[in-house]
Amino acid sequence: MAEIRVSGGVGGLSVALDELEAAADGLGRVATEVGEVAVAVGLVGLDPRLQLAALTAPREYLAVQRAVLICVGPTGAAGLAVDVAATGVATRAAVRAYREGEQAVEALADGVATEVGRWVGRSVAPTVLGAAVAVAPVAAVVLSTPAGRDAAVAIGLGLGQEVDEILFDHPWLVPAAADGLDGLLIGLGEGLPALGVLLSWRSGAAGVPYPPRDQRDALGVVLAASRGIALDESGRSVTVSARPSAAGRPPTGVADLVSNHGPISGGRRVRVTGIQGPDGSWSWVVDVPGTQTFDPQAGDNPWDMTSNALLVAGRRPLIMQAVARALDDARRRAGDTSSASRVMLTGHSQGGLTAAALAADATFRSRHRVTHVVTSGAPVAALAVPEGVSVLSLEHDEDLVPGLEGDDNPDRRDWVTVERSLADDLGADARSSQAHDNAAYVDTARRVDASDDPSVQAWRDGAAPFVGSPLATTVTTDYDVVRR
Repeated sequence: MAEIRVSGGVGGLSVALDELEAAADGLGRVATEVGEVAVAVGLVGLDPRLQLAALTAPREYLAVQRAVLICVGPTGAAGLAVDVAATGVATRAAVRAYREGEQAVEALADGVATEVGRWVGRSVAPTVLGAAVAVAPVAAVVLSTPAGRDAAVAIGLGLGQEVDEILFDHPWLVPAAADGLDGLLIGLGEGLPALGVLLSWRSGAAGVPYPPRDQRDALGVVLAASRGIALDESGRSVTVSARPSAAGRPPTGVADLVSNHGPISGGRRVRVTGIQGPDGSWSWVVDVPGTQTFDPQAGDNPWDMTSNALLVAGRRPLIMQAVARALDDARRRAGDTSSASRVMLTGHSQGGLTAAALAADATFRSRHRVTHVVTSGAPVAALAVPEGVSVLSLEHDEDLVPGLEGDDNPDRRDWVTVERSLADDLGADARSSQAHDNAAYVDTARRVDASDDPSVQAWRDGAAPFVGSPLATTVTTDYDVVRR
């Protein structure tokens, strides 16, 4: 049974590099101080009184000068100062070289992925167009009958399961494809010039750069091209309706924060749980639901593919507005007007993506003091969650969803990533969708609760107002969200 792997946090590599840089600064200060000592000792040998003593005690004078030279020479204080300074310079240079090398490797990998995607796009575009022209009449006939539609669905489900199993065994395919999305769109436009003109025109009308420069730009191009057809909620609004508030119980660990049946889980609704401390201060846990429909057209249920695409593209979908209104209402009902109240945002999959997007949103943070974010199975690496917000991200190696953005989570003091492989637990015929299942993340969360890793312990200590008071007074309100 695979154990969890922890990166980031107080035990992460970035913290170690920061500490090395701090140590290099300290060595520089020590070298300066030792150098000053060497100068002070050297001046002793030039003291006029010592020079006069040479007339009456020449042998002792020479012995003193020899001792001074030993103290300030290459084997003494001066040499030590040079060695310490050189160590500090070498340490700082090593840290800089490591960071620059890491950035160069990432840039090279991104460039390779883009070029591969471009080649694939140029190669498959004519083939796809020809196949579509040839198959369209047959598909129209087949889909015109109930039996034909049932057969098409069965074939689609079978192919989907095959792909699901392949992705479980080769999860690296998803981040690689995500990294090359910009190149794929460019290649498709080069292979089908008419498509390239269309994408350029639609992108220009929407103010999106074309050709795309990265994955986010590429998603912007997709949204511009599908505007008015799919993945578009423009012209829509959202309603947020509160259900009666009730007393609840606070979460006691990460497993409660992740579980579909935990004290803070509202299931298909946004649940806002207020925890009042002994001093009267409030801590708020906002649980955001995940994707509930895969329909690419924006319907009444906003927890859909439209919101997913907008979130990954860096836009602000209506669900972010809905969560903000729900939290505003819950705090108003509790009479909490303090700017010092803490807020934790949590969610699985799309819920975690929404939670991190809210934490990265300056407008939301100006109204609510976001201190913590907990995500499971969510692609959140590219979101600019500011330092000072403590993030805990749970990810399974075989889960394709966290890899959709093609990047690793930041390695920094206040961002802890917990990873785990499910290959041994799920067996040979496992599918990637099983690795994304929330029940599997609850099991991983229990391991986090039992972990003595220093980064996990530091996160747990900081989250004590949310998960450390099992007898605290709580109030819970659920909110139905509908897109109009």
